Amino acid sequence: MEDSTVYRKTDKGKQEVADNALGLGKHVRRLLILIDGQRDTTELSVYIRAGELESTLERLVSEGFVEAVGAGEASPGRVARAPAADDPVVFAGIKIRMMTEVRAQIRGRFSPMADLLIGEINACPTPLALREKLRSLEDVLVRLTGPEEGVALARRIGAELTRLIPKA
Repeated sequence: MEDSTVYRKTDKGKQEVADNALGLGKHVRRLLILIDGQRDTTELSVYIRAGELESTLERLVSEGFVEAVGAGEASPGRVARAPAADDPVVFAGIKIRMMTEVRAQIRGRFSPMADLLIGEINACPTPLALREKLRSLEDVLVRLTGPEEGVALARRIGAELTRLIPKA
């Protein structure tokens, strides 16, 4: 699957959005709803769990809910967008902010745990890898800092990792 591929709903896909008759799972249905003939796969990837886009999209294509838009059919005014975190400098800044916040929130007797979390964050080579790791990190943060602070930090980082900007 190429990152620049744009998909649109077929008549079957439009019917499923309207009726929800086939009972697609909520994540599959969410992607189906988001497919609009304008967003490419790079942009769609921020709206679905990390690592699940390809298999979910393959399912929607194979079951006839969506189809690729041909090169000549794309909207001429379409502005392609991608996660800002795809820029290595932006990604490095996100990791630094996240590590700083983890260290600030986890002090005292839990500080060795902060070092472990920071090591895991720092080991993530890509924004997608960090998004995948964020779910397990959130669980640990919730246990160490409480539900409000742990979830809030994970959501802030997730929002930074998925913030879209126009592609260069």
